[in-house]
Amino acid sequence: MKDAGLYLIIGGVIIFTLVFIGKIISFIVSNPILGLASSAIIAGVILILINMVKENRVAKKDEPFRGVDK
Repeated sequence: MKDAGLYLIIGGVIIFTLVFIGKIISFIVSNPILGLASSAIIAGVILILINMVKENRVAKKDEPFRGVDK
């Protein structure tokens, strides 16, 4: 019984989350200005993440290995 209750709670939360996200996405798609704004935000996040990855690669080349310089 305890497991069945846990599975029902998890299933309900998943369904609630999917419906909630669907409502938000349909609202954004129905308003073109919000769609443009969300596209700009997503593009900005992607650019920042790419920049962070590049900086980490460059910084790893300058780090010493266990206290020994390269």
